[in-house]
Amino acid sequence: MIQELVEDDFTTREVPEFGLAEDDYARALDHLVQANVDVIVHTGDGRVLLGHREDLPLRNMFWVFGGRMKVGETLVDSGVRALRRELDLHADPDRLLLSRTYNVRWGTRSVAPEERGFQTLLTLMTYRCTDEEARRLAPADRTHGWVRWHSRQELRELARNGSRLLHPFLPIVLRDAGLF
Repeated sequence: MIQELVEDDFTTREVPEFGLAEDDYARALDHLVQANVDVIVHTGDGRVLLGHREDLPLRNMFWVFGGRMKVGETLVDSGVRALRRELDLHADPDRLLLSRTYNVRWGTRSVAPEERGFQTLLTLMTYRCTDEEARRLAPADRTHGWVRWHSRQELRELARNGSRLLHPFLPIVLRDAGLF
């Protein structure tokens, strides 16, 4: 369950997709913990959709879909927006379910100095897509070069073989979501 608390005088405002100049964003990553929402897209038979990332962190590895929360968003709002941006999936908000929240310290980041890394409070959600949705999912932005469906067996085999395509965190979040 997600409990959203909002004071009566909170003002919702429009926030641009990125919102900060790159050097301002780098300074923010040096001093603040970022809030992210990532979504594990899966089918009823347990297949998981993973994207091959083009950017840091996780460049050239499989990961799920998501990103930074914007001011004024709920966790569900953020997940729905990320799925639309990265997969052109118009997700049903009622099918986004909370999995777990992690305090993650990444070793790299997408802005200089890349090796400085950053910290995020990462909320993982799951989304069980319909067969129709599953058939038409493809990358819709530059976050992932390509996407692929994986069975639990394939994922376990990749992990067992020490594949560099799987970040060590991926089996953990998939296992916690009951999808590994």
